[in-house]
Amino acid sequence: MMKKLLLLAFLLPLAAMAQDQGIRFEHALSWKEVKAKAKKEGKFIFMDCFTTWCGPCKKMSSQVFTEPTVGEFFREKFVSVKVQMDKTSTDDEAVKSWYADAAAIAKKYGVRAYPTFLYFSPEGKLVHVEEGSMSAISFLDASARALKPATTTSLTR
Repeated sequence: MMKKLLLLAFLLPLAAMAQDQGIRFEHALSWKEVKAKAKKEGKFIFMDCFTTWCGPCKKMSSQVFTEPTVGEFFREKFVSVKVQMDKTSTDDEAVKSWYADAAAIAKKYGVRAYPTFLYFSPEGKLVHVEEGSMSAISFLDASARALKPATTTSLTR
């Protein structure tokens, strides 16, 4: 039992460090505040639209967003936010504060599949959309394309 506790005590900080190497999502900001921060910092906005029941969403969160190379790229180029698109009885106040914006974003940009990744210019204009789970390399490639709006695919949203 003591060995298990020591092992746990050793592994927890490593897990926290690994998490810190990935994408740092803004949790305490409203959509309006995210847009203001991006504009002020001259960064694009990355929005992960997910649901609590989505397996591919969970895979992205645990296997791709936590990758150090992904985190480094996103911390430099984006203000990132996760937006829960469904409602559950266990939602905390931070999630609830996004309910209206989540519904408006889903409607305005036609979010119907999960995960959906929305990319906005520093001025808050939608410039790129990606859907579905992907590898870290594919995700970085797709996200890099979002930084060059002239080369992105045409948006139908």
